[in-house]
Amino acid sequence: MRVFCGECKTTRANDADATAFDPSLACATCERPCTIPTVFQCAQFGLLDELKFLLGEMVAVDINMRDDTNATLLHWAALNNRILLMMYLLEQPNIDVNAKGGELQSTPVYWAAHRNHVYAVALLLEHGADPNIHDINGMNTLFVAVQSGLTILSAYLVAMGCPVDCRSLDEHRNTPLLWLCRYAFDLDTMRMLYGLGASVHATDANGNTGLHHAARSDVVKAVKFLLDHGADVHARNNDGETPLDVSKGVAREIQARSEGRKTAACLGFLTKVTSYEASYTTFPLSVLKAHPAQTAFWLPWLVLGLGAWCLHALHGFWMIATGFVATGAVAYSLFQVAGLSVNPSKRKNAALMLGVNVGSTFWLLLVFGVELYPRVSTWATLVQCALALGIPICLYVTATRDPGFIPTSYEERLQNIRALVDLKSRSDIKLCTTCVQRRPLRSKHDAELNMCVARFDHYCPFVANAVGANNHNYFFGFLFFAVAAIGFELLLLTSYFRDEGIGALNYGDMPFVLFHDYPVVTAAFILASVHLLWIGYLFGFNVYGILFSWTTNEVVLSQRQPNPSANQTHHSVYSRGWLQNSLDFFHVRKSSPLYVNWRVHHFYDVRDLHAKTATDVESKEA
Repeated sequence: MRVFCGECKTTRANDADATAFDPSLACATCERPCTIPTVFQCAQFGLLDELKFLLGEMVAVDINMRDDTNATLLHWAALNNRILLMMYLLEQPNIDVNAKGGELQSTPVYWAAHRNHVYAVALLLEHGADPNIHDINGMNTLFVAVQSGLTILSAYLVAMGCPVDCRSLDEHRNTPLLWLCRYAFDLDTMRMLYGLGASVHATDANGNTGLHHAARSDVVKAVKFLLDHGADVHARNNDGETPLDVSKGVAREIQARSEGRKTAACLGFLTKVTSYEASYTTFPLSVLKAHPAQTAFWLPWLVLGLGAWCLHALHGFWMIATGFVATGAVAYSLFQVAGLSVNPSKRKNAALMLGVNVGSTFWLLLVFGVELYPRVSTWATLVQCALALGIPICLYVTATRDPGFIPTSYEERLQNIRALVDLKSRSDIKLCTTCVQRRPLRSKHDAELNMCVARFDHYCPFVANAVGANNHNYFFGFLFFAVAAIGFELLLLTSYFRDEGIGALNYGDMPFVLFHDYPVVTAAFILASVHLLWIGYLFGFNVYGILFSWTTNEVVLSQRQPNPSANQTHHSVYSRGWLQNSLDFFHVRKSSPLYVNWRVHHFYDVRDLHAKTATDVESKEA
């Protein structure tokens, strides 16, 4: 039997007789005499054999006995994650699994959750523990997990029956989400709660929403998250205050403490959002505001068209400059009406970027049709039209097709987290805290679309969609046709300038002649050159990624390693040779046993991917 050192909190075994205590033994660390442990010390330090022995020596055993802190044996075992000892205690017929103890009058499952002992919590719940029992402060087990930012444990408690919008029993009547916004914001836990159905519109006893609490805590990330998910910026609490009013009060407090040097971080953000909501209420601005995506999409078309018109119709430097200033003023006004500067995000700006993409293509084709078509041969026209036709086709499919979503229903999310804990999965398992599912290799949660995407490459605002396993080949097609069409038009424009004798001019006169005599064609040449540079770069990068099995996301993550250049090779860990990588990317030879569709074939370890390849090759050779 082991004896206990109260000073070092360690034990020492009796080597001479394993069935008896030897209190004469000294501690190996501090050399002080050891003592026979109490039953509560046995529970605390996992001394199962010693506990059984001591309980057997008792005349009348109360398995729910309490120490001087009013805690039971099960409390101490749960707090210290003594699973085997807990299993022994839970087998006892009269064990009270929901006994309240300690200063907070809380249950063993509450104590286990406080230390993030997920498997201890699971064991207690399996034996009837109630996570909804509150302590003297009105907090239940879910609140304990949320307060500590324990995302997986919080999700597991919800999956096992804790209402995600349960209320504290104090005077505030907060939900876990409200508490998170007010006291200790954690983005992963917030995403998890929202993914499991937590309401962003819930209010506490004083009528405060999560947005009020986030403003009081002055956490911009919390405010942005809530607004992105539909929180009401105009909601008023019982005192008639909006979140902006609360933020103004916080700003006054901060300014008073800092003598005017600082202010609330959320004040400017909430002011801008609230002001925008109250602006542009008259026709036709109200219509444009009501359709922000359409307004943003057509904005580049208008700007490029007006700019071309200024170059074509106006004469003289100051007239053209005035036209450009007026065009800029119109663009800025529409930008503000569409709300693109208010709570910006990639998805919100995607309509604008898509408009730049499509609008530029349209105006370049218009220049070809008006200026170049009468001068070029039929075959050149056919080639340009064929290449140009590929752009909208591939762009449309890329923008509208499911990029490779890995969908989960609410019930599936609950099952996923239960399975993750019940199977005692490894700690390195990648869990999406929003979708509450195990993420396959190469997948990533896209914050803009709020879904996990298989073989995630990146979210591209120029196509207003994520690029993933299901549409990356069409995105590559868009890049190919764009580079080919723009490059071919640049060749035709160069030939146009040569036919006009521009090449014979000296370099000093050339800019004046180009912008004075051929303003629209010159502007088109510059626009095409700019687009060719960045689209050409993307095209080359994607060719490299296809051949060596890299995604944009993986390249970015690899650069974040402590030493990104160490052991760096061209091929990624997922590469199976440039030929097979290319066949998989373009979904060629789907019937081949070597074919991998990352949306369908979910791998959780890179060794499984290469094992599949090796197995398929062996079976093919056999």
